[in-house]
Amino acid sequence: MSTWEGRVEDFDLLTGRSRFGGDLSADGALWLAFVRSPIARATIAEIDASAAVALDGVAGVFTADDLDLITQPEVESVTPAEISRPPLAKGSVAYVGEAVAAVVASSEAVAADACELVEVDYKSLPPISDLDAATARKAPLVHQSHGTNTVLSVHSGDVVAALKEMAITDVLAFTAQHYPRVACSPIEGVAGLVVPDGNRVAIHINAQMPSLTHSGLAATLGIDDDQISLVVPPIGGGFGGKCDGENGLFAVAARLALRLNRPLRLALTRSENLLSMQARDQDQEITLAASRDGVVNALHAEVSADVGGYAGMGAFEPLQTQRLIPGPYRIDKVAVTASAVMTNTVPTGPYRGPGRAEAIGLLERAMDTLARKLDLDPAEVRRRNLLRPADFPRQMPSGLAMDEADHLGALERALSEIGYQRLREEQIARRAAGDQRLLGIGMSCWADFTGRHEPCQPAAARVTEDGSIEIDAGIAPIGQGMQTVVTNLAAEALGLDPAHVTSVAPDTGRFRSALGSFGSRSASLASSSAVQVSERLLEELKERAADLLEAAVDDIELRPDATLGVRGTPSAAIPLADLAGTEATAAFDQGQPTFPGGTHVAVVEVDAETGQVNLLRHVAVTDCGRILNEVQASGQVQGGAVQGIGVALFEEMRYDADANPLTTSLADYLVPAASDVPEVETHFIETPTDRNPLGTKGVGESGTIAAPPAVQNAIIDALAPLGVTHIDMPCTPERVWQAIKNGE
Repeated sequence: MSTWEGRVEDFDLLTGRSRFGGDLSADGALWLAFVRSPIARATIAEIDASAAVALDGVAGVFTADDLDLITQPEVESVTPAEISRPPLAKGSVAYVGEAVAAVVASSEAVAADACELVEVDYKSLPPISDLDAATARKAPLVHQSHGTNTVLSVHSGDVVAALKEMAITDVLAFTAQHYPRVACSPIEGVAGLVVPDGNRVAIHINAQMPSLTHSGLAATLGIDDDQISLVVPPIGGGFGGKCDGENGLFAVAARLALRLNRPLRLALTRSENLLSMQARDQDQEITLAASRDGVVNALHAEVSADVGGYAGMGAFEPLQTQRLIPGPYRIDKVAVTASAVMTNTVPTGPYRGPGRAEAIGLLERAMDTLARKLDLDPAEVRRRNLLRPADFPRQMPSGLAMDEADHLGALERALSEIGYQRLREEQIARRAAGDQRLLGIGMSCWADFTGRHEPCQPAAARVTEDGSIEIDAGIAPIGQGMQTVVTNLAAEALGLDPAHVTSVAPDTGRFRSALGSFGSRSASLASSSAVQVSERLLEELKERAADLLEAAVDDIELRPDATLGVRGTPSAAIPLADLAGTEATAAFDQGQPTFPGGTHVAVVEVDAETGQVNLLRHVAVTDCGRILNEVQASGQVQGGAVQGIGVALFEEMRYDADANPLTTSLADYLVPAASDVPEVETHFIETPTDRNPLGTKGVGESGTIAAPPAVQNAIIDALAPLGVTHIDMPCTPERVWQAIKNGE
């Protein structure tokens, strides 16, 4: 466990020296803004931009017909181009907020005014507002060319074996719920700067996946891959929402920057962010088949995701749900159906733990339902079903191969840290006294797969003119502190003081293989690759120094003062600056994902008269392999847990029957403030993996995966004596109050 002090990126962030996407500018830069549809489903009869073009300071108004951009599928083999989101609407719109026209102006204010003057003649069509409407018999189609609103429907597992087990089992426990649609809500939305240079263009964009975004934008523009470069500033919060989605607007920006030969600035507003960066939204059902002692023998689950008006990365998430079931439990007879369906809502995309949060949310509600049906303690039901060390390596029903984590140890540690038995005793005493402050304890045991997507991580290292060493591990700076991790690991591998090493931000013009940060992959993949490339650079430096010093390679050492010398001969030394330009590359291939796990326990107090929920404590025990930096790992768990608590208590993107969004500002869409949550208490167990040389696993998404069902289960546990058996998230005071009234 590392004892590194401080984060190398913090000084620039805290002093305002860092330049985020919206801060970037260039001489002569114009502003780019977008006219967006106020209607969920319509054809576009005409766009009249004459009044906007006449406004002083407007350089032009452009539609899809003006730009000749090629719509790209976001997920190959899952989301064909015919149902993928175009950069600008082509003849029709499929959700409120879809970009219809681009306005270029001298300032942000002028661009906003001009957008208001563009008149669009929409021919409204009946909208499809939810899954029920989209899957009804003779339902209208979001996209006629696709012939159905269903993007995919996939079955996995042994259906016959699962159903046969259910036919002979002692107990069947059924759970149905809706996992709510939420907004990623980063501090900064999609933003950046596009700078033309002849027939080339530099795109400064706060994107999480630089290499893949580079490829997608080049294909959308229909230009050679080497005609663009992607430079990533500090991202200002990503959480998956900046992996793709409205990054395609930068194809519009690039085309116009090249055409006008002017730099263009782009920064989406908060309302635009809420109308473009949405995720989750799953209807879920599960049946557990168990013996009377609470051992689960089989499960059958069906999940259906509302992926919005176009099929983007959100259409892939139900497959993630399917693959993770049955999570940390020893259940082999499994059958899961996963489907993705389009409606006239905002297209969904990734959000911290995409698909996997939904899987654990469903499993953990089901475990509590089973415990209640059998009148067993929910902790005991989990004990009897959690995977043990002897179960590893484990082939999941979905085909994924799990490596070991101490799932039972995490449960017991969490129960001990929270004082579980004492809390149960207090709960009994309160209930006996008729206390209207209802105490509830909820838990969530989880597993996750991390580093699964793009499991090979390239990296490069080079010596600069001033004698420092740059490490490019392709990490997008999303605030996770990986620059600190990479800098320190590289320095250790080189034998240098960390002051001589810099972890640089991605620039695909310099390092084309900058994959970025997503899927909890950085700690295991990027860190391992950074160590490998540092070791290779050291070999290159020793060989060059050996020639210059006329010594054997094995006698050359790189000293902490950034000089190379002959071991045992202090006077013979070459400064690193003399070897500027020395480079090395590496690519660590993990091959398989790693599987962290753990347990969250939440304690709540519910006011029986008002439905108000007060979260008293939240304990998170995490086994993510070797901890590279405990302070940063704790920060990742805490930040993710707060977002998960928001899902459980506050957050939901809502639509009316006409598919009009009802939560378009932070006055309507509630994110948790510091006063809404207690300090998340973090603890770690270390079970190193053998799938990478550092023994580490991902941790960044664990909190958003595990926290929601722990809080949800705690609330339902508090209300159990009142006959309440389920409340969908978010468990708002209104929903809790209504559940209490219905229970009574």
